[in-house]
Amino acid sequence: MVDRYDLPLVNSVLHPTDFSKASQQAFAHALAIALIRKTSLTILHAGGNRSKSWDSFPSVRTTLERWGMLEAGSPRSAVFDQLAVRVKKVISKEKNPLAACLGYLEDHAIDLIVLATGGRQGLRRWLKGSAAENIAQRSETMTLFVPDGGRGFVSAGSGRLTLSRILVPIAHTPSPQPAVQFAARMARVAGGDVGVTLLHVGDAANVPEVHIPEDSAVEWTSEVRQGEAPDEIVAEADRSSANLIVMTTDGRDVLIDALRGSHTERVIRRGPCPVLAVPASWAEEYLSGRPLGDVVSEERRRERKVLKKTFRQAAQSLHPDRASDEDDRAHLTDLMARANRAYEKGDRVEIERIRRERERG
Repeated sequence: MVDRYDLPLVNSVLHPTDFSKASQQAFAHALAIALIRKTSLTILHAGGNRSKSWDSFPSVRTTLERWGMLEAGSPRSAVFDQLAVRVKKVISKEKNPLAACLGYLEDHAIDLIVLATGGRQGLRRWLKGSAAENIAQRSETMTLFVPDGGRGFVSAGSGRLTLSRILVPIAHTPSPQPAVQFAARMARVAGGDVGVTLLHVGDAANVPEVHIPEDSAVEWTSEVRQGEAPDEIVAEADRSSANLIVMTTDGRDVLIDALRGSHTERVIRRGPCPVLAVPASWAEEYLSGRPLGDVVSEERRRERKVLKKTFRQAAQSLHPDRASDEDDRAHLTDLMARANRAYEKGDRVEIERIRRERERG
């Protein structure tokens, strides 16, 4: 892996919002990152009535005026002309927030998704049931989870950035190196002196080796703890007053794992500060010098190609024209409808399961 500090942290930010209180803190983080990087910010809402929902979007100009970055009464054009941030607000026709996210990601190269977490109005409302698995399987996108009421690193009131301590849990699988690299990037973006703690939960004699980027502004320390990994990660984040936890994940499994009670899920829901989940599937390519949008877009295209091939193969055996009698035709019609729904959701595993169901008889 090439250590390239001249590469940007992100080039584009997507913030899905349900207009809840929990989303306000996530919006502040999304806007601050876009400002620091002078990049694009898309704010997405699903299933709303355009005439009624438009005024519910968080006001970018009002927020920037409150932060002292724009003069009161500035025109809409000032956000880009003065701050070089291109803001787009999107109301998706999709009523399902997750389908809306997937649809947008299908057509746009997004580097970072910023999501609110916090009870019914946050993570559980946006990521529930099989829909969470769909976005996990299809997005392959770095995600910042911002807890409602937690210790964020951006003040929603003033826009002040406070990132003095970053926590990076390290284990042998997945490789912790991408998280280490992105923690260093975040430290450079924050400016000033930043401390990064590498935490290994387990045997002190079996600590994973990582390459520590050289940067005089970053103080690296290491800790080893015994116990349950999520408990120790949360405890260390509390003890060190961490402003951010950075974790490498298994890419598409980050949100699937979250619903099944993985380490990532338990840290996201119990952690006192934001969690940046970095998919291992594309991180090494990006950190070697390839534009992140290109890497992620290629991965999505590959996934889409495999999905289409799987559906075509299933359709050959599920088509009602292959029925032996009327009862069989009704059965195949039902199976084909289910396969179509799975295809629309991007659920390749379900399509395969339906095909095998037919083959078994």
